[in-house]
Amino acid sequence: MLRTQNCGVVVVGESDKDSENVDYYGILTDVIELQFISDKRVILFRCNWFDVYDKVKGVKRDEYDFVSVNPSRFLKTNEPFVLANQASQVFYTNDNSNKGWHVVRKTQPRDSYETGKQMDDDDVVVDL
Repeated sequence: MLRTQNCGVVVVGESDKDSENVDYYGILTDVIELQFISDKRVILFRCNWFDVYDKVKGVKRDEYDFVSVNPSRFLKTNEPFVLANQASQVFYTNDNSNKGWHVVRKTQPRDSYETGKQMDDDDVVVDL
């Protein structure tokens, strides 16, 4: 298996039992394209997901809101696939505070820009 720098993904999941959104962090292992007769396509990512349910040994958040994952603790699941448009790219860097862990760094994809709210003709900006 080739390891590239852009192999990390995150998917925002449903709320857990504590009414918090659960982010699922993983390593992209395969990209699958399904083509249908009517020229429709679906892109799936196959991922190995980190164990987000083990808040001590799997994934943790520090006091500065940084998320760290334990690269040796994967979630045991029969559902490794996610639609490509549901995933966002992340990078994993060594966590100097927790030996053997990786800090998750969310990224902005290249050539993608956050733009401000577009104003309608009815919106008026007045400087005083």
